[in-house]
Amino acid sequence: MNRYIPLVMLALVACGGDGGGGVGPTPNRSDISSLQPGEYRVLVPSEIPNGIDLPSVPEARDFLIVVGNTSAIGDVEANYVVRGNLGVAAPMQTAPRVAFSPQLSPGMSALERAEGPQRRLEERVRGFERNALSFRRITGPAGASSSSLRRSSQLSPPPNLGDVISLKVPDAQTTDGNGNTNLCANFFVTQAEVVSVSGKAILAVDTREGDPRVFFNQADYDAITAEFDATTYPADEAYFGTPTDVDANQRVIMLFTGRVNELTPPGTPEGSGFVGGFFFAGDFFPPIGAPGQSCAQSNQAEIFYLLAPDPTGLKYGNIRTAASVRQGTRGTIAHELVHMINAGRRYTGGVARDFEVSWLDEALAHMGEEIVGRRLKNFGDLQALSWGDIFPNEAGRNDFNAFFFQNFARLRFWMAAPDTSSGISDGAAENLSSRGAGWALLRYSSDNFSSSNPPAFTRKLVTGPDTGITNFNRATAVPLDTVLAGWLVANYADDLGGVPITNARTQYRSFNMRDIMPRVSGPNSVYPLKIETLGSGTASLPGKNRTGSGTYYTLSVTANAGAKNVKVLNQGGAALVSYAGAHVYVLRIR
Repeated sequence: MNRYIPLVMLALVACGGDGGGGVGPTPNRSDISSLQPGEYRVLVPSEIPNGIDLPSVPEARDFLIVVGNTSAIGDVEANYVVRGNLGVAAPMQTAPRVAFSPQLSPGMSALERAEGPQRRLEERVRGFERNALSFRRITGPAGASSSSLRRSSQLSPPPNLGDVISLKVPDAQTTDGNGNTNLCANFFVTQAEVVSVSGKAILAVDTREGDPRVFFNQADYDAITAEFDATTYPADEAYFGTPTDVDANQRVIMLFTGRVNELTPPGTPEGSGFVGGFFFAGDFFPPIGAPGQSCAQSNQAEIFYLLAPDPTGLKYGNIRTAASVRQGTRGTIAHELVHMINAGRRYTGGVARDFEVSWLDEALAHMGEEIVGRRLKNFGDLQALSWGDIFPNEAGRNDFNAFFFQNFARLRFWMAAPDTSSGISDGAAENLSSRGAGWALLRYSSDNFSSSNPPAFTRKLVTGPDTGITNFNRATAVPLDTVLAGWLVANYADDLGGVPITNARTQYRSFNMRDIMPRVSGPNSVYPLKIETLGSGTASLPGKNRTGSGTYYTLSVTANAGAKNVKVLNQGGAALVSYAGAHVYVLRIR
């Protein structure tokens, strides 16, 4: 649900306090002439009733002004006006390397087509979990877990190769007249042959697919479980915690089944988007019990449901080669394993807990993709990766596409229109830009608010028991304003050449965004962040943004150009009123 605040501007963001690089408070904080290159200042509305002032200076200067929304209420849309009484003697130009890429829109459309089916499926599955299942109802009076949380305290031996096991696959396609899916009531009972067993995985193929070795040979199956054991499982475990083991076999089941293929409409070209697979928390619950406390579909096991090969497309209506299934499910497994860990830790946590809210649940899962890629390439937790690291050559394309590309591509969505979406929005369930911003915010926060220990930071988030902003604030140990301040500025200032770093929180520690983001957009592209230029004369620019996001402006003045003033006003043209969370953030670029 979107909320709307008329006639109010919501904050240039900042780290609490002055936020500058060691420069003390100035007598008149609205005067930005004392800012040094790389220094930033946090301003609240009460400090700038007459606007931001820049007296005439003897040399040319460039500034970044960010109008951000740090409301304590989620999904608030704020509207405002930025007005610059700049005079004709103040020529303005966009600061270097920040122009909007003309190649961005076609690329975003392609990504939307590619991710659409998987994202819409996840929205249905996660939505059903939050609406129909409850961890709170299955805890005892004192908050201790009931005996139904775990099937057995004794380990069960894994199945053998060639064994046929009975499994229930949620029907994520059938809906009622209102478009709702009941994954607990609607499911398929099937038999699956076990084709590979490793230390952490049981790989099985639905017998509906016929001979399981027609498309994958034994080496292929073993390679899938080997990557899970050596890379995916230990990476996600380090960052998010050990998965639950409700079936006491110490392994995760991966089922290749055509039921997943059927979730992509027939006739969809192979490169135009497909459902790669999913996890469903109902598989933790007992099959019999009160509504919300049970799920008839449940396998009472940790299990993923994955796409099956269909090289002719005659079985399910879309061509799915063995190679494309293998490649297309690598990132899916990394992502869904985080959902499994996050839900499972709350399920067996021993206190009354809720499912994590959508934006943080998805941000964690998208970060899971990235950290699996880091482990695969032996990159450090805080190693500042450049384009050459994540895409060293054409031979590295598959790894890049599986674990790195999509997070940066989603972030492009947000950078292209930061005023329209937010990383802490409920819209993360349905739009790519919110997911991209959410991943970037989480990545930035683990870089700067984890005491140099990102895995401990994300494990704290998964442990809960809180959710959403409350959970996030507890992990960062600072107000949301402080995190958003540094993050919004970092999306401009990270590795910006020629600008001294006077405060580390204006930077990502884990990536060189200035090097990566233009290349994600395609050849000859530029940094995709959308920035308005405050022009000469009296400029009046309408603006808007959402909770957790911001809009960007550059102000450039020539030497001895006379005094300048920039006001951020409400829509009625009056000075802003002060309220909790409102800030104005100014960074001197040059």
